[in-house]
Order: sequence, then C-alpha cells, then structure tokens
Amino acid sequence: MLLHALLVLLQLSSFYVRAGASGAPCSCASVNIPVHVDVLVPTDQGDVFGGLKSNSSSLRRVDNTYDIYGVFCQPNTLPAQNSDVLQLLVHGFSYTGQYWSSPIEEFRNYSYTAFSCDRGLSSLAIDSLAAGLSSRPANASDVQFPTSAAVLSELGHHLKTASILPGIKPFSKIIGIGHSIGSYLLNFGAIVDGAQSPFDSLILTGQVIFSPDDPLPSSSPTPVPARDADPIRWGALDPAYVTVNNRRVFYPADPTMFSPRMLMFDAFTKDVGSASLLPQVFSSSVPAANYTGAVAKVLGSEDQIMCAASRCVDVGALTAAERVVWPSAKSFELVVSQGSGHDLNLDFLAGQAFGIIFSLVDKFSG
Repeated sequence: MLLHALLVLLQLSSFYVRAGASGAPCSCASVNIPVHVDVLVPTDQGDVFGGLKSNSSSLRRVDNTYDIYGVFCQPNTLPAQNSDVLQLLVHGFSYTGQYWSSPIEEFRNYSYTAFSCDRGLSSLAIDSLAAGLSSRPANASDVQFPTSAAVLSELGHHLKTASILPGIKPFSKIIGIGHSIGSYLLNFGAIVDGAQSPFDSLILTGQVIFSPDDPLPSSSPTPVPARDADPIRWGALDPAYVTVNNRRVFYPADPTMFSPRMLMFDAFTKDVGSASLLPQVFSSSVPAANYTGAVAKVLGSEDQIMCAASRCVDVGALTAAERVVWPSAKSFELVVSQGSGHDLNLDFLAGQAFGIIFSLVDKFSG
C-alpha cells in the first residue's frame, strides 16, 4: 500500500522538469480534460463488433462528460518543424499512462515520453476512460469500445481546437499511438470516424487483427474481478471491472530479457478495465474503409499473445494480412521488433522499440 500511495503522489504532481540525454530539459505537467461523448453501445456486452453491425433496437445511449487525466510533456527547446505535432499515447488493458513513462531506470530508460521529448517531440500520455485518475463510470458496461474510442476522438478534436495549457497553441497534427487495447480503440475510432478522424496517422503497437472465427491465443491473460484481486483498493467497484494478476505473459518467455524489478513494479501498479472491452477486440476485423491517414503497426517478435503460433515470423505475410482492413490508408507498414515482448516499453529492448516508434513518428510528422 505504501508503494501505491507513493505512485499516486507521483501521478498527482502538477509539474516537473526532466533533463534529457541531449541536455535539453523537458517540461511536463498534469492535465485534466473534460470530454463529452454521446454514443450508442451494444445492450449485449458480448457483442464482439462493439455495435458496428448491430441494429438500433440492440443499442442503448451513453451521453456523458468524463474527465480524462494525462501528462503533457514538451521540450523546452522545441524544433520549429515539430511545434504543431502532438503524440497522443494510449496504454493497454489493466495499465495506465505510466506505461509510457515508467520511473524504473536500472541504467536504462523505459520512458517513451522522455525518449521522444529528448528528440524534440511533444506527447500527451493519458489514462483511458475508467483507468488511473480518469473518470470511472459506476456501471462498467458503459465502458465499451464505442465509448472509449469516442473519448479518444473527442480528445483529439479538442487538442486541435483548444489550448492544452496556457501559452500552448492548439496542435494541427496529432499522431495516435496505442498499445494493445489502446491500439484496438484507435482502430475502432478510425472505423467509425473515417476521413473525419482527428488523427493524422496511427501507430498501433501490440495489436493484430482477430476475427470471431479466430480463437484468442491460449496464452491470453485471464481477467479477474478487480474487487476480488484487491478488496482494499477496488472492493466497491462493479464486478465487471477486472484486472490481470498474472503479468508474466506481457513479457518475453525468456526471463533474462526483462528485469524482475520491472515485473514487480508492473504488479504493484496494475489497474482495471471493463470486461466489456475484451470481446470487442474482434471489431478489428471490420475494415476502416474511409480512414485516409498513414498507419503502422509495431509488434515484438516474442509477444506471447499477438505473435503466438509463430504468427510474426513471416513479416511479409503478416503485413499483407493486416493491410487488408486499411484499404484507404495513405500508407501501411508493419515492423517486428526482434526480441521484444508484448509490453515493448518494459523489457530490456525498450530502447530498440522506442527507436522504431520514433522513426515512424518522425516520418509521419513530415
């Protein structure tokens, strides 16, 4: 509990300055952005397409405003060509925005926000709806793909039209970078929004297409009710809010490829998500027919979930299979980070994965 309390205090700190490897410090600040969504979600929480293929009689309305917490980081010396570009970072299931800025060092830097800030790019790492310090609806069934994806889209539009902080101009180009469920949510938003998406390009890490005919890999983590996993912290939650106790599957099978301290930190900082989200990953098999931005995917070759059954060995074949649901994208590419696990940011090869992601951002930012 002491460690959890310290972590909450770290999250709540309103401002800090980090001296980057390049010597140019990065300023970071906590922000809380109200986002209004008005969407239709499936009445049947087992609807694997998240309502994309449902008729109106099987949908219900969620009309609400949620507060979305995030940490905004910007280089103090911002290159002119990057001043209008923002990376919106969306974490995976049972994580928070800390996924993008782990404080553990061990002579390595596990923070993508610091990595990109040192290289002249701003970012906003958010806690998704119901996670971390963002709003958590009392009814977990309100937190489905249509709701969570709409939060991201509305947030993107907000960041293009309003100042995130005094003195910061709205951004004209936003690159959505997701991990795992975060990638699926950005994917869902691209299906719904099409050419009206606020995201000029997407980088989807730790995500592949699953169709309802494809059983999820046996290595997939097993969710448990959060209130059973930690009654002190989550005892009052709707039982449909779940977490993942066994974090080991998020790392490479080879235990020498990650730090045991990171695995401990991961377990202490785990968070919750709505059980409704999990079956809706199958919505990724629906084409994002009208999305016109650039799309890239980054996977770890040792991802025990997405790359099970040697799925990521033939990169050419995997690229072709993943490309089909993005028929109108400006470009599509897929990169496999050799040796990385599902949580690319948290193992010993994090720097390699950061380099891949940043090179894609640099290309897409023009």
